Amino acid sequence: MREQPIGEAVEDDAWPASDVMWPPEKEIEVSEAHASLVKAVAGSRGVRFFTAFIIDIPSDTYLGDVQMAIDEAAGAACGILLTKHITGRDAATGEPVLTEEATRPFKFPCGEGVAKAIASFCGKLKMAGIFS
Repeated sequence: MREQPIGEAVEDDAWPASDVMWPPEKEIEVSEAHASLVKAVAGSRGVRFFTAFIIDIPSDTYLGDVQMAIDEAAGAACGILLTKHITGRDAATGEPVLTEEATRPFKFPCGEGVAKAIASFCGKLKMAGIFS
C-alpha cells in the first residue's frame, strides 16, 4: 500500500504512479473559478468547482493551481491549470509584476470523484508536455 495525495491508503495498483501531488482539494464558489472554466461548463446543472495546488514530487516545486469543474450527474470533469509568471518590474516600486496564465479548459469523462479527476487531468498535462 502507498499514500495518495488525498491522504488515503490504497492498494498499489489502484492508482498509477505519479510525479505530482497536491494537498486535499478545496471546493470553491463559481465566482472564484476562472472565467474560461465557468464558460466551458455553462449550461450544465449541479456542477461543483474545486481547486488544488500541484507540487512536483522529485523537485518539490510548485507547478501551479488546478481548477476542476465536476459534473457528477454526467460523469464528466473539466480542468484548467493556472500558472503565474514574472513578466516585468513595477517602475515605481521595483516589485515584480506577476501575470496569471491559464491552459484551455479540457473536458473528459470522469465519474470517480474529484481526486481521481485531478489525477487524470495531471496525467493529461504530462502527456501534453506541460508537466515534465
